[in-house]
Amino acid sequence: MQGSSLGRPSAALAVERLVDHFRRADTDNLSWMYGQGSVITGLTDDSDLDLILIWDEDVPTASTLPGQSKLTSHGRLVLEQARFDGYDVDLMHVPCHTFEDWMSELEQGDGWEGTAWPLPIYVAAGLAESELLLDPTGLGTEHRSRVQTPAPPLVTKVRRQLEAAAPGFVKELRRAAERENRWLHANLAVQLHKLIYTAWFLSEGRYPPFPKYLPQWYERFGMDLEVQGLEATYWATRDPAEGAAALESLAAAVLNLPEPRA
Repeated sequence: MQGSSLGRPSAALAVERLVDHFRRADTDNLSWMYGQGSVITGLTDDSDLDLILIWDEDVPTASTLPGQSKLTSHGRLVLEQARFDGYDVDLMHVPCHTFEDWMSELEQGDGWEGTAWPLPIYVAAGLAESELLLDPTGLGTEHRSRVQTPAPPLVTKVRRQLEAAAPGFVKELRRAAERENRWLHANLAVQLHKLIYTAWFLSEGRYPPFPKYLPQWYERFGMDLEVQGLEATYWATRDPAEGAAALESLAAAVLNLPEPRA
């Protein structure tokens, strides 16, 4: 975590005070807690503090922070937002069995498609680069260890889907380009690029982070330079037909990467 130039305590100190608050509070039901996101991972010092709290049984139904906070239910989760030490703080309260379900989905090759929030694959990416803040039983350490390498069934499933789907996507992209149907072209391109992006990170032995600060993650993880160059070529294209060809090359380069060893 970086320091702050905004006349407030450093992010590290603010997080330390939050952890101390939960350590002192009557929270026997709190199993473990970790911090994730761009501030805690050191990508920026001007964003929210994202903390994830895993509860043995039911999640809180009232504020857990000093002062006023806003609670919003989201299925089995509770989101809590507050202002603390000059930072916007976002807490996500998660039942332990829900977190276990997310991890199980990934280990079965699922949890990476669709619009559900949060997607388990992004949960795993956040945990892999997280800072464990409270972990009295070691359960958090165990979970964090599990996500340091993507589950082999997930890697295989995503790569096979990319291999099977890429030719059809490219064909439809070229057809959309010929017909000057730019809306359809853009929609298809986003779908294919997301699939490529997911397969790329998994092939490099990483769960793909939420697609923000990607250049920083490429550098931090030492991602394949050839694939980075091909992606840059795609972003630089303005002609839809050239964009289809660039995505075809990008998909082929990702599929040419070896699968990580289990």
